[in-house]
Amino acid sequence: MSKLLIRRRKSHKPKPAAINSLPLMICFRVTRFCNARCGFCLAPPDGGIHPPFAVLKDRIDWLFANGVRIIHFCGGEPTIHHDLPELISHVHAHGRKSKLTTNGISISDKLIHTLYVCKTQVKVSLHGPRAHHNEVVGVEAFDETTGSIRRLISAGVSTSVQTTIVTGHLDIVDWSIGFCLDNKVKLVSFLPFIPRGSGYPNRIKYELSQGERRDLRNLSTQKRRKLISRIDIRLLDFNARPIHVVEPDGRVVLEGATEAMDILIHRIN
Repeated sequence: MSKLLIRRRKSHKPKPAAINSLPLMICFRVTRFCNARCGFCLAPPDGGIHPPFAVLKDRIDWLFANGVRIIHFCGGEPTIHHDLPELISHVHAHGRKSKLTTNGISISDKLIHTLYVCKTQVKVSLHGPRAHHNEVVGVEAFDETTGSIRRLISAGVSTSVQTTIVTGHLDIVDWSIGFCLDNKVKLVSFLPFIPRGSGYPNRIKYELSQGERRDLRNLSTQKRRKLISRIDIRLLDFNARPIHVVEPDGRVVLEGATEAMDILIHRIN
């Protein structure tokens, strides 16, 4: 049985929670391991555990019992967990919905079939043209990622693109929209750089100025109005609203813009 954690933490650790219920959707980290090395990763590899199917299944069941309706699989990189198709199928078998955020580097045919059957919504991280994308993700991954997007679309999987915008690269907005239009992607989300995880020590390299953030907001609004009949364009700002996350070690955290703002609310045994 999970226990509500009330104890006070130091400033650099999660603070005690005053939250009594979970949201309908929760970000579920199946692992912190990853096959990329993004310079702005929100949840970088931490050398921690890679939980087996039985443990993750029991945690999902606990979330269902506590009101969660949508499991958003994330990481690390969730597709490197061999049991991801079975976990998605487990969610579907219980009449709940699933989402997946992935870097698209390694998506098997088996996983694509499961995503289609279970009607999972997939978000693929694509950060710009080849040179820029490969630089920020730390590996030569552009061809694999764009190829996975095309395979998912071809298979009938509901697929969107998420692009992180860093300083000096607001031009990526036009590129990402053009890529999506050319490849029949109906939704693109722009995420301003967030200074947490790997991004915190790299914030001088990646962080947008206040002017750039304003310009990005205005540009997104303009593009959304202009292309409203062709593509859904969204601007995500996790600085404004914290999200619930289940970590691979079973902690349930209300995650803020920085680690210092995180709140530990549960631990699932």
